[in-house]
Amino acid sequence: MDTLTRNVGTSRVRSVGSAGWLQRNPVLTSLIILVCAVSVRLFFAYRAEPSHLVFPDSGTYFDTAANLQESGTFVNRYQKPETTRTPGYPFFLAALMTGFGKELRILLLVQAVILSSSVVLLYWLARHILPPVMAFTGALLAAVSPWGAARAGFLLSDGLFLMVLALLFVVMYIVVRFARTSGTVLAGGSLVGLLTSVVVFVRPVFPLIALVALAMFTLYPEKRARAWLLVAAMIVCALVPLQLWKMRNLHEAQFNGFSDVSGKAAWQWLASSVRGEVAGSIGDRWAMLRAAEEVENQWTLSVQEAHDERWRLANEVFRAHPFLTVYVFNLNAAEALIHPQPSILTPARLNFPGDTIALGGIWAAFILCSAIGIRHIWGKGEPDESIDRDWLLAMLIICLALTFTAGVSFGAGARYRIALELIVPLLAGVGLVRIVTVIREKRRMMWLSSSPLKIDQIR
Repeated sequence: MDTLTRNVGTSRVRSVGSAGWLQRNPVLTSLIILVCAVSVRLFFAYRAEPSHLVFPDSGTYFDTAANLQESGTFVNRYQKPETTRTPGYPFFLAALMTGFGKELRILLLVQAVILSSSVVLLYWLARHILPPVMAFTGALLAAVSPWGAARAGFLLSDGLFLMVLALLFVVMYIVVRFARTSGTVLAGGSLVGLLTSVVVFVRPVFPLIALVALAMFTLYPEKRARAWLLVAAMIVCALVPLQLWKMRNLHEAQFNGFSDVSGKAAWQWLASSVRGEVAGSIGDRWAMLRAAEEVENQWTLSVQEAHDERWRLANEVFRAHPFLTVYVFNLNAAEALIHPQPSILTPARLNFPGDTIALGGIWAAFILCSAIGIRHIWGKGEPDESIDRDWLLAMLIICLALTFTAGVSFGAGARYRIALELIVPLLAGVGLVRIVTVIREKRRMMWLSSSPLKIDQIR
C-alpha cells in the first residue's frame, strides 16, 4: 500500500517540483521565453520579402521617421507638418534608423527582436499574479501566438503598442505594490502617467487614460489621500505631454487637435460602414469608403477645415441613423475580436489551403482555454489564493476596452485586437493548466477505483 500511495502522489510531486524550479530560476525561465519569442518573430520577418512587410499605412510612418532622422523635423513626405500620425512609432523608427540604417530588411529584423521583449515583460508580470506553471504556460502561448509574432515585423505601430502597453502594466503593478510613502506615490504615479502618454503617442486611444486611472485607484491598497495623490499625479503626467503635442500642432500646422485621424476614422470608416448598411444591396462599405476618399481628394481645405468638415459629414450620418451607428460600431468591434486574418501569413509565404480554418481554430482554442481559465479564476468554488484576480480583471477590462475602440474602423482583420495578445494568452495558460490537471486527476481516480487485483500486484 505504501507503494500505491507513492505512485498516486507522483503527479503532484512532479507538479510541485516544476513550480519550484520555475520559481527558483527567474533568469533562466525568462531567457527561455525570450528565445521562443525572438525565434518565432524572426522566422516570420526573415522569411518575408521586405516589401511584403509594408502596408498602405506604412509609408506615412516611414517617411515621417526618415525626415525626423535626417532633419529633426516631424514632417510628412510632402514636407508639411505631420498631423495624422502621432509621434510614438515614427520616433521609434527614427531611433532604429540612426543605429542600423534605413535598409528595410535589417530595420524590421531589429524591430522584431526588440519587440519580442513584450513577451518577457508579460512573463515578469505573470510571475507575480499567477502560479509559476500557469505564468510560464501563458507566456509561452504569448510567444508563439501567430498574430503577435507576425506583427512584430510589420512596418506598423502594432508591435510597439503591444510592448509599451506591457511595460505600462508592469510599472503599474510595481507602483501599486511598493509605493507607500507620499514621495514614492508621487514619483510612481508620475511614471505611470508618462508611460500612459507614450502608449497614446503610439496609438491615440484616449480612453486608456481613464482606464489606467480607475485601475490604479481601485487596486491601490490605501484608499485615502495617497490613492488620490497617485491618480492625480498619473493623470497630470499623462495629459501634459499630450497637451504639449496639441500645442505643437497648433503652432506648426494651425490644427487645434492631437491628431486628425479621429475625423478620418469617423467619416471615412465608421460613417462609410453605416452608409453601406443603409445602401444594402445597392452599395457596400468599401464603395462608400472609396467615394468618401474621392470627395476628399477634391478638397482645397486646410488641415483644420478638413478635420471639421469630416466631423460635420460624419455627424450628419450618425444623427440620421443613431441606432444603426451603434449596431455597426459593435459589429466592427466584433469582427476585430474574432477575425482569424490569414493575411498575417502572406508576407512570410506561409499561406496554405485551409489556413483560415486553421487560424480560426487556433484563436478558438485560445478563447476556449481562456474561458476555462476565467471559470477557474472567478468560478463559484474556493478561490485560488495564488492567483491575483484583481490584477487579471483590470488587465482584461483595459484590453477589451482598447479592442472595443476598433468599432470605428473595419477591414483590418485582427489588427485592432492586438491588446488582447497580453491577457488572452495568460488566461489561456490558466485554462490549459487546469485542463491538464483535471485530466491527470481523473486518470488517477480511475486508477484508484480499478480492480483490487492491481493493488495486490503492486504489493
